[in-house]
Amino acid sequence: MSETKLAPSTAAPNTVRFYFSFRSPYSWLALHRLDLAFASTLAASGLEVEYIPVCPPPNFANDPAKVPAKLEYIRHDTQRQAKAYGLSAKPLAAMDCDWVRPHAAYFYAHDQSRGSGFARAVFSARFSESKDVGQDSVIAECARAVGLDPDATVAAQGDTKLQERVVLGMIRGVTEDGIFGVPLFVFRGERFWGNDRIEWLLRHIDETHGKPVANLASSLLSPVHRAG
Repeated sequence: MSETKLAPSTAAPNTVRFYFSFRSPYSWLALHRLDLAFASTLAASGLEVEYIPVCPPPNFANDPAKVPAKLEYIRHDTQRQAKAYGLSAKPLAAMDCDWVRPHAAYFYAHDQSRGSGFARAVFSARFSESKDVGQDSVIAECARAVGLDPDATVAAQGDTKLQERVVLGMIRGVTEDGIFGVPLFVFRGERFWGNDRIEWLLRHIDETHGKPVANLASSLLSPVHRAG
């Protein structure tokens, strides 16, 4: 069998790509921690984060909703992590919606310099407030919370150009970065999948900048990031 080769990455060397989806609870947790990581490490290293919302097509592989035991584990795991982070996690109002629409609204918010705030608001509505983000009224609330025009944000969900950006983000993720799930971080060709891989991302960033990292060979249970 021949090896599948990815297209050359177009990411700038000082950029961390962050693929996320409003469907994913781990993307919610990762975004929450990414703010802290940016404040403490990424910005200090002169790095920027490129937020790329993705919307997997129907029948996309690796859908946990197709495996009841895995879905139940994710629900429990999300709750304990959220509690540790000081967040609340409530049962979902709806598992799915037309995911292109809220992600298209994200691009509208991004273009208005409100992207990360809007993303946090949508994640909070879905996972902390048990609201259906497929409803226009919920998207309007999220827009209003971050100073966006609610009517314009709701309308942006149906903008074909913004929807195309969502689709192209997924295509880019598959062809350039081999995306198979979210959250996914990519830095200088290295991929880190999952909220629990942020520390490994930061470790890799420190290594590329010549900073000391923890010696895991001598202590396998040491934190993976900074040297003690």
